[in-house]
Amino acid sequence: MRAVALLLAGVLVAPASFAQHLGDQTGIMGGESGFFDPGVRVPLSIDSQPFARTVTCTGARTLTGTATGAGAVTWAASPDGASGACTGTTSWSCPVAVSPNAAGEGVETITVSQAGGGSATVDVGFYVAGAHSCFLAQSYDGAYNAGKLNLDAVGTWVNLGSSSLNVTQATGSAQPTYRTAIVGGQPVVRCDGGDRVAGAAAVDWTFLYQGAAFTVETVGKTVSGNGTYAATGASNGVHGYSSIDVGGSYFLQIINETPATNLSFSRSGYTSGLFHLASSVLLDDGGAGTDASIFVDSLATATGTRALLYSTTTASPLTLCAYNAGGFPLTGDLFRVLIYSGTALDATQRGINKQTDEWALGGTLPVTP
Repeated sequence: MRAVALLLAGVLVAPASFAQHLGDQTGIMGGESGFFDPGVRVPLSIDSQPFARTVTCTGARTLTGTATGAGAVTWAASPDGASGACTGTTSWSCPVAVSPNAAGEGVETITVSQAGGGSATVDVGFYVAGAHSCFLAQSYDGAYNAGKLNLDAVGTWVNLGSSSLNVTQATGSAQPTYRTAIVGGQPVVRCDGGDRVAGAAAVDWTFLYQGAAFTVETVGKTVSGNGTYAATGASNGVHGYSSIDVGGSYFLQIINETPATNLSFSRSGYTSGLFHLASSVLLDDGGAGTDASIFVDSLATATGTRALLYSTTTASPLTLCAYNAGGFPLTGDLFRVLIYSGTALDATQRGINKQTDEWALGGTLPVTP
């Protein structure tokens, strides 16, 4: 008589002759390659990224993951074309270094492969490498905010650039806050009108107002306190700058404070409540005898100036979420600040950074100076 499977008291009972179909190496319910085998793994997988659209300031990002094979693991980037080796096999780590050098290369598809095994891909956003300072809301703690929660105070904003010059605030009431999923699913550092985080020593930031070229870029928005900084005087002939005029409005001012020539920009048409990319290049400020100031989304008042980014003269280090006690609050969000010391980024390089920002934030950014 042919053997059959019986259902007794809700339990499936199978004769021994059915073992190959219901349990051992090729069975569907539990053998080595069984459908319900919890040990089944894909040939190669990449660990999830800190954010769905993760960006890096340094041009390098370490990817990790697992694989089932024993072959060597390597990575390759597209469209940049860079590649490299990884360490480990079943548990691997790949230090990925990319220096995008053409328009359209701000976002790289990284493919990790194992010899004789599988492969997987992940997209990573890269800014143009070489930034002296990089303050990124995705990683204000320097470790992609692992364990950080919405509304956490930002007492130190870690500088991910080559200088490692952090900005800090010890007073709790003056600390900005970390806000999650604000724009395109991305976090920001929010200034509430009475906040500031600043560098420890003004001398560290002298390049912002004396000497060689530099580039400053920010992505952020003002919620309230938007005002007008009117142009005064003529441009100094030794200054150079790149700017994009959007309907006569400006988001960033670089002001030469030489008494006879004050270089500044009006941005009365700037729309508060929208994220903007502010990008500007100062080619030369005229040397040590000429002081310059930087204001990003500033509000000039009778008692002083407020700004999302601020630096002026030898008495002031770089300050984010600047304020004074005059009672004119500036509330705004910052996604990132990049400063290149001694480097005037060209249009292609600035385009790479813009593409990376727009990919990260999931939308087109208005660009102001």
